[in-house]
Amino acid sequence: MKLRTKVMIILVVTVLVAMGGSGLFFFQKFRTAYRNSLFQAIDAVATNNAESLSNYLSQQYVIAQHVGELIPLEAVKLNNSLILTDYFAYHMNDFNFFNNGYFFLDATGVLTFDYPVHSDLYGKDFSFRPYFKQTMMTGKGVICEPYRSDRSGKGVLTITAPIRSKHGELLGIVGSSTRLEDDQILRKIRYRKIGETGYSYVFNTNRLMILHPDGGRMLTRDIPVGANKMFDAAIEGFEGITETTNSRGDRMLVAFRHVSGSNWIAATQLPVKEAFASQEKNQRIFVLFILGSSLFAAVIGAFFVHRGTLDLATLEAVTSDLALPDKQGGAFDIEAQSDKLKPLSNHPEFGALTNTISQLYSKLGRSLAETQQMAEDLDSAYQQLKSTQSQILQQEKMASVGQLAAGVAHEINNPVGFISSNLSTLKRYQEKQSNYLGQLESWLQEVGSSEVLDQHQKLRKEQKISYLLEDIVDLIDESRDGAVRVKDIVQNLKSFSRVDQTKFTQADINDCLESTLAIAMNEIKYKASVEKDFGEIPLISCYPQQLNQVFLNILVNAAQAIEEKGVIGIRTRHEDNLVKITISDNGSGIPESIKEKIFEPFFTTKEVGKGTGLGMSISYDIIKEHKGQIKVDSELGQGTTFTIELPLDLEE
Repeated sequence: MKLRTKVMIILVVTVLVAMGGSGLFFFQKFRTAYRNSLFQAIDAVATNNAESLSNYLSQQYVIAQHVGELIPLEAVKLNNSLILTDYFAYHMNDFNFFNNGYFFLDATGVLTFDYPVHSDLYGKDFSFRPYFKQTMMTGKGVICEPYRSDRSGKGVLTITAPIRSKHGELLGIVGSSTRLEDDQILRKIRYRKIGETGYSYVFNTNRLMILHPDGGRMLTRDIPVGANKMFDAAIEGFEGITETTNSRGDRMLVAFRHVSGSNWIAATQLPVKEAFASQEKNQRIFVLFILGSSLFAAVIGAFFVHRGTLDLATLEAVTSDLALPDKQGGAFDIEAQSDKLKPLSNHPEFGALTNTISQLYSKLGRSLAETQQMAEDLDSAYQQLKSTQSQILQQEKMASVGQLAAGVAHEINNPVGFISSNLSTLKRYQEKQSNYLGQLESWLQEVGSSEVLDQHQKLRKEQKISYLLEDIVDLIDESRDGAVRVKDIVQNLKSFSRVDQTKFTQADINDCLESTLAIAMNEIKYKASVEKDFGEIPLISCYPQQLNQVFLNILVNAAQAIEEKGVIGIRTRHEDNLVKITISDNGSGIPESIKEKIFEPFFTTKEVGKGTGLGMSISYDIIKEHKGQIKVDSELGQGTTFTIELPLDLEE
């Protein structure tokens, strides 16, 4: 690519970045301010609705209790419908917001009288209504959950007041009822719009739609659990404004506010498409403006760049022909290449630049030649370092295995020893049994008299034949148990070393921990008890032998950190597509000053000759190779916890 082309590209990019960046910055500021303003407007409507409803319900409740307190008790006792009807008619004229009227239910829940009068319902049992049950149970007035009235067939909100005699006996309840669709305050909330298509609605924590612009949705539970996540969140207690997808699949900006003193929730929502329509239009105009301005600037800049770079064409052509040292080596004459620039060295404008390029080219050529040689030397050193690292890895592993060799031998010698002893005893028992059987057979062949039989019984008792026959079975079982223990120890050693699984394969981490724990037990059992909490975890793709080395390093370190008797806990879980292994101890802990250094190569706190300082460094590298993480949490004097996280599926 020619120099002037590069300059033109740089110019265009610079203009685009400068204008686009600054424009984007201010547009983003505008967008944020617009979004915040929009959110505040929607939230303000929801908050106002919630406050209005809270005031409305509290006022309605007070008036309903007033209506109940002033009811003529004698008329109630005498069932004087004329007086009570006039009483309710008087209050309906004064408190016309109870537009569905008033009614009285006696202590059994039977409708005795109401206004407006529905005599055909007198005598009907309404004790099944929740508001009746709750009022009679608590003795207090309640704001009931809206329902569809049997008296008017309308969706209503009823507020009850208990009626008591002078002696405190509950005589029944007075219900003051409002038709949801006809109340002016509730209608104002139902039809309050925001934007062109945004609207408000009210529901309660029982998922009942109380107010909605669509009357057909009122008093329904038409939003199933999971259809609108933020609707569900509001029921659980969420308040504020957010973005959601409603039960119809439309993206909405919605604000939820809980109505104080009730289980009602006021919501206001606006379609996202409508909310940001003007912003998207402005964004398109902004993009077109930036593109047009950048194109104009690029054309003007290209013209001047073209004119200004004509004189550089020759220098550009000569410079582009200069060769560099071949990576493959071979003869290369730097001086011969530099001579190509000499004709331009006396140029009135570019002479100094040409001389500078010539000098830099000479230095660059020599530097590249030296760099190539250094790269070859570095590659050789890197290969040697990799080899050394592999040797150190194996040495560290062999050092750990050697440390446990004495314990493994001890564990093998014990069962082998008592197996040999038991087999020797079994041989002696068998000889006695043979002597007895031989003598018995001889006596029986001679006479078979009672005296012989007595001698036979005496000899049987002396030789403890019955005991021997029973004990032989126990000895054989004990010997078999010893053989099994030998087999288990050898198998655990094999499982730990993973001779047959040194390649990338599927493995059960719980099995790896079990086999490693068996190998390390001789180091652990005199210092600590082990508490295992293995969860149900799937197989993972890994190098089992390497993971065993990590587990062994951590377990041995945990045992060595415990001065006397302690506890080592091992826990495995499957969480978030990861297998988590936690190994903790209640040992001496790690000082805060060195906690960050424990994964560094050759860092150790052990005495000279007792540790190489590579165990945790190698463990860290192994876990990183498995695309996992190893974390340490320690408190001095309290103990240490190592947490290892491994992905379930690691591609080789």
